[in-house]
Amino acid sequence: MSDMVNVEDDQPEIIFGPASNGESPNSDVPPFYISLRLHDFVLHNAMFDSGASHNLMPTAIMDKLGLDITRQYHDLYSFDSSRVRCVGLIKDLVVSLDQLPMKNALMDVVVADSPPRFGMLLSKSWVAKLKGTLQLDFSYATIPVFGQMKKLYRE
Repeated sequence: MSDMVNVEDDQPEIIFGPASNGESPNSDVPPFYISLRLHDFVLHNAMFDSGASHNLMPTAIMDKLGLDITRQYHDLYSFDSSRVRCVGLIKDLVVSLDQLPMKNALMDVVVADSPPRFGMLLSKSWVAKLKGTLQLDFSYATIPVFGQMKKLYRE
C-alpha cells in the first residue's frame, strides 16, 4: 500500500483540511488521533482522516524522529489561503499502526515549517487506502488485516 505525492506537479496545493489545527470547529467530536510506528519510534497524535490532501509532518517532529528530507517540494496553502513553507518531502516512508503492528503502509510525507500541534496529518487518500471505515461518532475505526476486520481505537 502506498500514498505517493505527485513530484512532477509544481502547482500550488491546499494541504490542510478543516481540522488542521487539531480541533474540529464544527463538531463536539474530537479528532481521531492514532499512533504510528516509524523505525524504533512511536509517533503519537497522527490525525486520522484529517481531510488533508497530503500526509503532513511538522519539521520539529521530523527532527525528533531523526528523519531526512528525500527531495525538495513546493510550498502549500491552508484553507485560509495562508502560505505554508514546505521544507521538503520524505519519500517512501514505511510506517505501521501502533495498535495493529501487522498493518504496514508505504507513504510519502510532506514536511512543513508549521508548529507541532500534531504528530502528523494523514491524508484522505492514505486513509482510503487502508480500506477501513471510521464510525460516525469517531469512537473507533475498522481496518482489514489479513482478511479480518480489526478495531482501531483513538488515542
